[in-house]
Amino acid sequence: MKKQINVGVIGLGGRGRGLLNTILGLENIQVLAVCDLFEDRCQKGVEAVEKATGKTPFSTENYKEILAMPEIEAIIVPASWADHVHIAVDSMKAGKYVGIEVGGAYSIDECWELVRTHEETGVPCMMLENCNYGQKELMALNMVKKGVFGEVVHCQGGYHHDLRKSLTYGRENRHYRQANYMHRNCENYPTHELGPIAKILDINRGNRMLSLVSMASKARGLKEYAKREKGEDDYASNFDYAQGDIVTTIIKCAHGETITLTLDTTLPRA
Repeated sequence: MKKQINVGVIGLGGRGRGLLNTILGLENIQVLAVCDLFEDRCQKGVEAVEKATGKTPFSTENYKEILAMPEIEAIIVPASWADHVHIAVDSMKAGKYVGIEVGGAYSIDECWELVRTHEETGVPCMMLENCNYGQKELMALNMVKKGVFGEVVHCQGGYHHDLRKSLTYGRENRHYRQANYMHRNCENYPTHELGPIAKILDINRGNRMLSLVSMASKARGLKEYAKREKGEDDYASNFDYAQGDIVTTIIKCAHGETITLTLDTTLPRA
């Protein structure tokens, strides 16, 4: 008989509820606790567990209460981007296995904090980059390994989604991404494409990334969309967004390959 794994889910926004439903459909996994800063989201998490299992999980707005539960073995962290690192670090220090959503960290220092905490505690921490396991991505990886394309010298990928509606209504929907687009200018979501590319190019399996250059265009898309959808007087129409509409990043690898990544989320598309 397979061992049952007891987990806690911290963060119950759209992504968190989606992951929770996936977990509830797996065998030998029991969700004992759910957490979110918003009470209504906690309640939705409780209701999802009750509907699937007939059992009521522990619910809290303070994730450290879940980390203090000895019966909890693993923590899933689909919280907001800014919360990933400290929740993951605290979870590893509490001896809980961690599945952390992307992007995982805001800086190189925070990335190293994850590494150092794992090395100090010996507790596994896995980034939940789902595109590494998509059928098309695994097919491409298999074709590369079988030599179908010959020698790979360049890869390109991008995060291309029209996010203007969800970002413009971020305050109303309590969506953390809006604040990121207001105050940060970066390649903010590279892992969907970079994860599969890293596997194709054997990154950390004999190859590595050496250097990169990244440039952002000016920011126009969100403000124009907000003016059209919400009127000239709305807060979203009068903010000077920091995040450029298009971000292009070029990476050079130790074995000579190059990678091009593109972020494209705030302009109209066909």
